[in-house]
Amino acid sequence: MQPTSTLPGFLLFLAVVIASVGGFVYLIVQRVRLLQLAQPINRFDRPFYRLWLLIKYFLGQARILNPRFLDAGIMHAFIFWGFLAVALNSFHFVVGGFIPGFHVPGFAENQPLGKFYIYFRDLFEAFVVIMVLYAFFRRLVLRPKRITQSLDALFILTLIFILMITDFLMSGARHAAGLDQVSPAGKLIFAWIPGLFASAGTVFAVNWWIHLITFFGFLVFLPVSKHFHVITAIFNVYFQEIHPPALPKMDIENIENFGVSKLHHFTWKDLLDVYTCTECGRCTSVCPADTTGKPLSPKKINENLREYMYDNLGRILKHGGSNLDELELEGDPMVGNVIQEETLWACTTCRACEEACPLFIEFVGRIVGMRQHLVLEESRFPRELVTTFKNLENNSNPWGIGSSEREAWAEGLNVPLMRDKGEAEVLFWVGCAGAFDDKGQKISRAMVKLFNAAGVDYAILGLEENCTGDSARRAGNEYLFQMMAESNVEILKKYRFQRIVTFCPHCYQTLKNEYPQFGGSFDVVHHTQFLRELLDSGKLRLRGNGKARTVVYHDSCYLGRYNQIYDPPRSILAAVPGTVLKEMRRTHNNGFCCGAGGARMWMEETTGTRINHNRVEEALEVQPDVVATACPFCKTMMDDGLKDKGREEIAALDIAEILADSVES
Repeated sequence: MQPTSTLPGFLLFLAVVIASVGGFVYLIVQRVRLLQLAQPINRFDRPFYRLWLLIKYFLGQARILNPRFLDAGIMHAFIFWGFLAVALNSFHFVVGGFIPGFHVPGFAENQPLGKFYIYFRDLFEAFVVIMVLYAFFRRLVLRPKRITQSLDALFILTLIFILMITDFLMSGARHAAGLDQVSPAGKLIFAWIPGLFASAGTVFAVNWWIHLITFFGFLVFLPVSKHFHVITAIFNVYFQEIHPPALPKMDIENIENFGVSKLHHFTWKDLLDVYTCTECGRCTSVCPADTTGKPLSPKKINENLREYMYDNLGRILKHGGSNLDELELEGDPMVGNVIQEETLWACTTCRACEEACPLFIEFVGRIVGMRQHLVLEESRFPRELVTTFKNLENNSNPWGIGSSEREAWAEGLNVPLMRDKGEAEVLFWVGCAGAFDDKGQKISRAMVKLFNAAGVDYAILGLEENCTGDSARRAGNEYLFQMMAESNVEILKKYRFQRIVTFCPHCYQTLKNEYPQFGGSFDVVHHTQFLRELLDSGKLRLRGNGKARTVVYHDSCYLGRYNQIYDPPRSILAAVPGTVLKEMRRTHNNGFCCGAGGARMWMEETTGTRINHNRVEEALEVQPDVVATACPFCKTMMDDGLKDKGREEIAALDIAEILADSVES
């Protein structure tokens, strides 16, 4: 029954294989060449750990099966697993075109392992058919807002459906001819429609050729469609960021361009991310900017960049690797036209998009890179940032209050200073909010009370402390950030201490994960981690205040998604007598941003609804007495939101304030 057993059949088969494989290789080589023109990045460390992640997230589909997107996750997972299950069958099919009757040793139909595989294959092919039909139903009837509707997707689903059905019909034909009495699918199809197989050889041949053309057509179509992720996903998962996310250090003295304004300014992983986007829209559905009506859709960034890449791929490769900065591309400028400026400035850098993406696509680095171009090369940025940058340059804090006032919050508290002590067990990094903002100062005072109650040997830098530069870096002013970072590292190295404790997650992220780029590797802990240790060791003892109150905790993006600190704040709250701890709908790694990250704290929010209002409305659903935070920016945004909603009776308090109110002096 093998159609290639005749010379004409074999020659036609050979022509299809050579043409399709040749076309596929040509398209892949083009796309790889573009990656080679991009900037280098090291994603080759810890290979065995990366292999484990590949097993978990690629083979196991762990992120695809996110409970928030479970119906679509199950659908995609079973289509994927189905493809894996039929991979051996496809191998037999292709090699069988050259060697009729070929089977991998041990997998012949009359052998135990071969019989088991046929049952296994038929089961998963049935799953694939069911899931493809559900996918059609979702796209044509349910039409979820988050996915991109396209003929491309429907065409791919049709190809997958044809592959499965033709395989079933070939099994039925082989059963009718007495060549396969094992396949359950073959038996069922023959039993349901026996008349179809009156000429089993013809049915087999027709479906064999349809299957062949569909299979290799699918192969050639993949690199030019959004389903390129079928090929690139395995690499994107393997090369995911496995370290705490940190923006890369710009080599200001030697670099030729500041930030990203051309495709080749991205890293090769950035471009691989663009290739890999499935257009599922999970990223956009969780984006706080998009949710509140801002002109930012992470998915759309990928779609626009991919279209821009493909429109200009031939021109870039023809030009070669030299002087690409001077090459004008269709759609230029990339920053300002392909990706709108207001899109970039709407981002809070919360990483909700990255957490939701099933294929570990990264957005924040690309967005900040394009911001760097606007700030450092074009001097185009929101007018509010002009004041912020000046305040940071002149007074080393974004509020613009004189740096001589940095110790004013501690008046009357006898807070020890590093310049007096020279060394301490704990260096308390107060941060700009803790020194200059009224709400932040209350957290600083609460921390002093807790330090004293626990007998902690601590000190502050006081006048020597400067802003870590987080807002400058996220806003794209890498030059200003590096000046501040280098100054702070130099000051910190003057003193002896075991740990840095800070209550600002933005300071925590910068000190812990980004200052090592400047030679500043310190043991940095967040105050919730440190306070939990004090409670566990018995150095802090709590007393009840005689009343119960409902507390809802808001996760800080820079504490949670950036640094995976979720439990310490909750365990502290649970330990406070009288506290009834409740959760919002969106919590832990699925939490919703307060709206202040990515330097958005210093920019006006004039488009759509306010992000903090969205979050406060969610907090109000559980009818709390207190909204607890572990970040001074979050506290400000929650407090402002409660006031805007006319709910001043509900307090927004930091974990340290809540704990200090219950500690035994």
